[in-house]
Amino acid sequence: MDYYLLLKDLRAMSNLKYFCVLLTLFLVSCSESEVDPTFVESEYELDGRLYPIDSNLFWKRINEPGTEDQIRLVQTVESDGETDVIILIPVLGNGAIEGSYIYSKTGDIRTYDIVYVRNIDNEEKYDWITNGNQGDPLNIIRAGSENGKPIYTITLDDFDLNYGFYDFLGDKWISNGTKKFRFQYQGPIDKAN
Repeated sequence: MDYYLLLKDLRAMSNLKYFCVLLTLFLVSCSESEVDPTFVESEYELDGRLYPIDSNLFWKRINEPGTEDQIRLVQTVESDGETDVIILIPVLGNGAIEGSYIYSKTGDIRTYDIVYVRNIDNEEKYDWITNGNQGDPLNIIRAGSENGKPIYTITLDDFDLNYGFYDFLGDKWISNGTKKFRFQYQGPIDKAN
């Protein structure tokens, strides 16, 4: 929208009231921050224990056919001194990221999977990993922008994480049980590394 021409036309009008209203709209729309006022505390809950999220989510590009890019969180759990990794895998298709996704490992469009890795040192050394199970929809909403970067609100109200490990020799999943999980985040999703 050409605000200069709009303001010039309004100044020519004799009604100062309209000029003031549009000037206010102009100043608000030019601000550096346009975030939805519905604030969501960035945190996740694992088996009743609440963990604040103090880093940004980021995209991890997976350059393998049939494999979706991932949204990751690498989080140091201060009280434990451990590093956890949460991986959200929404299947976008050709659409935008915003929307609601249902849990499924089928890889169908608008489904998601989740992986939680507890106390990871490297790809081969960690306490446990999850193999999904069941859960509520994953919701991703564009909440606005801040300094030109999109801000998203991501919520997952309830999920049962099936935790354990994969037995490569036996070629099967070994479950140690389930853990309740809840996730909410508001902030940017940084570009892929």
